Amino acid sequence: MNKNLNRSHKRQAGKLLAIGLIIMVPALGMAQDQPLGELIRSARNAGIEQARLNDLQSRAASHGITDGQLTQIIGTATVLAEQNLPSDMIFQKAMEGMAKGIAPERMQPVLQNLQRSTISAVAIVDPWIARGDVAQMMSRSGEQMSGQAFRNELLKAGSKAMSQNVSPQSLQNLFDAIGQEATLSRARPSGIAAAISIFADLPSTAQHPDASGAVVARALQSGFEAGDMHKLPGAMNSAQRRSQLPATAVIEGVAGQMVQGTPASQILQNLFNGNIGGGPPGNVPSGMGNRPGQGRGEQGAP
Repeated sequence: MNKNLNRSHKRQAGKLLAIGLIIMVPALGMAQDQPLGELIRSARNAGIEQARLNDLQSRAASHGITDGQLTQIIGTATVLAEQNLPSDMIFQKAMEGMAKGIAPERMQPVLQNLQRSTISAVAIVDPWIARGDVAQMMSRSGEQMSGQAFRNELLKAGSKAMSQNVSPQSLQNLFDAIGQEATLSRARPSGIAAAISIFADLPSTAQHPDASGAVVARALQSGFEAGDMHKLPGAMNSAQRRSQLPATAVIEGVAGQMVQGTPASQILQNLFNGNIGGGPPGNVPSGMGNRPGQGRGEQGAP
């Protein structure tokens, strides 16, 4: 039954993605063809706050950005807002670019990529969040997060992942892993959003996305909250750097600690200390391989 449900979700996801991309192309052109004043009115009508628009205009003026260049930025965000999709990350990324002195012509492709990935994420997020077991998870979580807010957080997290070269299929697989009963029964909305958000940042995701997704799902099962999840990429990077072991070994060590029931805070501390396997300092579970040039028993953090 789960397999049939997943196939149904993926078919629906493909249809939504195609529809979203068809809508986006003409909408983007229309938004950016409008004069700045008209576009700002369109942005307000789409739900973008005037204060955010004022802040962007002020920052743009101080960095020498022309009205035409500003129109491109606001148009990119407006296309999302008009489709009931979160647009605040467009403003945030644009302001980060201004602060770093990045030229508008270099910023715009990044913003458009973020826009495209947000629209693509709809095809994965919407069918998943419509599931009955996800609604049950939200109702019992005790968190004061509306369904719309949860959707927006998942869209932003999914968009971030795909804009960092996570494939739609790998992202879909991650949602499928998190959607298993063993994970949903322990997870909370904020933790799930954090898990999706940090997925691309794990050192193992580029080469081993499914193994990384399994560790993320296991972390939610093991009681990792949102704050713990946000620390996991830094902890795993630290563990890999200090132990000089491959990313696959780090994944195995983290998963092993979770299976042993090690608390999230202790797992993170172990990883920051270069202690991949938990237990005594320097412990690496057997079968993970040795550091280059060292024999068994000489492993550990420098």
